[in-house]
Amino acid sequence: MTAATDPVVEVRSSDEIYAAPYDVEPPAPRASRLPALNALSPTPTYIGIAVAAVGFGLIFYAWSKVAGIADNVALQLPYLVTGGLTGLGLVMVGVTIVNIAAKRRDARLRQQQTELLADALHELRSALDDGRL
Repeated sequence: MTAATDPVVEVRSSDEIYAAPYDVEPPAPRASRLPALNALSPTPTYIGIAVAAVGFGLIFYAWSKVAGIADNVALQLPYLVTGGLTGLGLVMVGVTIVNIAAKRRDARLRQQQTELLADALHELRSALDDGRL
């Protein structure tokens, strides 16, 4: 291949990307109205655990009522439907809340690490341009 057909990769800092050609400011991070909805807050995780615990409590309650009525299935079905299935649904919702909270936290931490890396690269580039290194 010739030099004219080789791909060229241009590295620019985030300041140059936002400054040229339209002089656009980078979007500012939005402040949350509720501090509990912050991605780094442990509150959603605790809420998810509480919802799952209520679900397990309903499953245990339904099991304890059904265990005493071993001879008649018709009397067991209301406990199964109201307690067992509702409890199972609450457990699933609680686990989903915990999962989403963990993913939001990981994404926010990854974003912070990326910002730190970009700042370090920007400082390195300015040091190299100034001839300090």
